[in-house]
Amino acid sequence: MRTLRYTERTHSEMEFRLVFLLVAGNRRGGFRRLPSGDTYEGKIVEMFTKPASKEQERSTDDLQPLRTKMLDIIQIERARDGGYDTIEEAVGKINPNEPDVIQAFRRALRKDGLKLPTERAYVGKLKTFMYDRGLTCLADFDRISATDVEAHLTDLAVDGNVAATTQNGAFYALLKFFELVLKREMGRIEAIRANKGKQIPTVLSPPEVEAVLDGLTGVHLVIAQLLYGCGMRISEALRLRLKDIDFANRLIEIHQSKGGKSRIVPMPEELVEPLHRWVNSRSALHEHDLAAGRASVWLPHALSKKYPSAHRELRWQYLFASSRLARDPRTGNLHRHHLHSETFPRHLRRAVEATGILKHVTSHTFRHCFATHLLHNGTDIRKIQKLLGHSDVKTTEIYTHVPDPKRLEVVSPLDRLATACGK
Repeated sequence: MRTLRYTERTHSEMEFRLVFLLVAGNRRGGFRRLPSGDTYEGKIVEMFTKPASKEQERSTDDLQPLRTKMLDIIQIERARDGGYDTIEEAVGKINPNEPDVIQAFRRALRKDGLKLPTERAYVGKLKTFMYDRGLTCLADFDRISATDVEAHLTDLAVDGNVAATTQNGAFYALLKFFELVLKREMGRIEAIRANKGKQIPTVLSPPEVEAVLDGLTGVHLVIAQLLYGCGMRISEALRLRLKDIDFANRLIEIHQSKGGKSRIVPMPEELVEPLHRWVNSRSALHEHDLAAGRASVWLPHALSKKYPSAHRELRWQYLFASSRLARDPRTGNLHRHHLHSETFPRHLRRAVEATGILKHVTSHTFRHCFATHLLHNGTDIRKIQKLLGHSDVKTTEIYTHVPDPKRLEVVSPLDRLATACGK
């Protein structure tokens, strides 16, 4: 096993954050003075004018006030960008029955502008760490250091046999906790690296895709067709709103995807009629909600503040809506959300089992099939990259490792032997 060395952040990241602080501080009319009498601005200038080698040797303790000030400014700016008047408004409701350390972490993550799925993942990693180290409250963390974090990450790799992404997720969750809640350096971490090796994507053949689709009905069939026909992630399909469906131009808009990106994909002709039927069905449900006085959908805070009645408008409603209303865990408001993310995988699993296919098929497999089948049919990889929304073509190139059975250039010596023997 290899040793994994984690560092708090790279030098360039620190420079970016400090430059941001310099600009923000000047915009607000100057910097306060440090206890030593130096100004924040002076410390920043000193950092950039000193040689890098000396800077690396110098302790960063005197830069902690800079970091604290910097984080405060970033959180305020982020809250304003989100349309919140105060940071506490951005925090929303916190469950008072949770341990104080979990409440503090949720509050800090929301101030930092992280999305709800990220909050849930990070809180889950912290709970695992607390269980592993026997911690119950915030005061218990006074005795926690980098050694404990290093031991926990190593245990995940050695005893837990987790994937590298799982180990990295645990590290970044704890790094956030140290930075935002404990407000101290976590220190250098050298843990045993989880290493599962690179995996090629699972890809179904076109007949196998057709067989799986034949085993699905209703909304789950439409979702599967979107995944395979447009290369969507399951989260992107579930979050489609009625306004994103452009029948006139045969296009579908995908917003707030992975990394906060947006893109446009062509609408398959096979989906035009099913989507028309589903939009009409969704419109009827919305009319029923309006008549009952409960029509509402979740919107980003800035948007809902700018357009107070938008949450009741048909265009903003989710295409694949849940049959029940649910409360937003952060605001407590009642909305008709989209289908739960675990609903489609259950139906997909049954359809795959009914076909007798033994491959490991998930929702993401359709995205793999979309890219691989386009590539095998001669579509330029750059076009596939754009359709998938990848920032780097190297991510798309993973599909070049899936061989096209129609173009195999290597003939097995076993087949040659059989041919030579006349079998």
